Amino acid sequence: MSLETAQSAMTADPNAQLANAADAFKAFTTETPIALRDDKGRFASEQPEQELDEAEPQGEAEADDAEELDADEVADEAQPEPVERPASWSNEDADLWESLPVDAQGKIAEREAERDRAVNQKFQEAANVKKATEAQLSEANANRDAYSQAIEQVLSMVQPVAPDPRAYGAGTGNYDRESYDLAVVQYQDTMQTVQALNQQRQAIAAQQETESKRAFQAELEAIEAVARPRFLADVPELTDPQKSNQVLGDIVRYAIETGIPEDVFSAESMNGVTSAELHIAWKAMQYDKITAAKGQVQATPAPKPAQPSIKPGVASSRSATRQATMRKANERLASEGSIEAGAAVWKNFLT
Repeated sequence: MSLETAQSAMTADPNAQLANAADAFKAFTTETPIALRDDKGRFASEQPEQELDEAEPQGEAEADDAEELDADEVADEAQPEPVERPASWSNEDADLWESLPVDAQGKIAEREAERDRAVNQKFQEAANVKKATEAQLSEANANRDAYSQAIEQVLSMVQPVAPDPRAYGAGTGNYDRESYDLAVVQYQDTMQTVQALNQQRQAIAAQQETESKRAFQAELEAIEAVARPRFLADVPELTDPQKSNQVLGDIVRYAIETGIPEDVFSAESMNGVTSAELHIAWKAMQYDKITAAKGQVQATPAPKPAQPSIKPGVASSRSATRQATMRKANERLASEGSIEAGAAVWKNFLT
């Protein structure tokens, strides 16, 4: 204890003064810590310090709890959202997709997107190459056609004629043999040029015909890719080897009867007939059959349904009359099977 502390304590109690002075002297003579005294000279209690020490862990616990709550809130906020199922996963795989962890979903979706981008890029590159090739081919074909036209024009203008020796004085004594030989050489050169041009024209014509056939075949294949499945869906008998010939024969005969030239269906031309054309002919044939059946039904009037028997002096109920009418309509439908009979049953059912 310092001297100032001892002086301030002397103003309170003489006994406390002596005790404090003794404590101050002991402080100078020993390293043992001196217990504090109160104003009356009694040793001061250390309880408040313990209470403070005990209060500190409670505050620390509250701070720890607050930190844990903040961590939980941050963890909840950090939970990733479910990733949307890629288009390559079907609806049947929806449950499997939802069962995957979100991280796995994200990784799979990322790989799917990378694959789609790579595939689309390759498709685009192929389309660009195809477009450039088609442009070059179109330009080459245009130049070839122009060259073919030029050949035609040249050949129409050049008509080589073999030189006649008499035109150069043969047999007259003034025969110019040198000029004649030169004319023969020129004639031969011209003939070789004409022959070469004719060969080129024939080669160009063959190329044009081949390309025309190839384009026509590609067009037929494009039409068949769409029309054939629809045709087979409406006429499944075509897939049966035992029925297909009969069905096709009926369609061809109907087409010829309605005005289509017979040579269109010849062995040489049949390959040019598409499934779309045959499908149209089949639909027209079915329509004519339905129309003819309706005409027969209209031509034969349906018998009037018999009225229910009513006993004299007894009024029939409305339900009995309706049941009798419905029974007659059902009997008519069973015997005729026509659209009109079915409509009558439906009408009686609604009334």
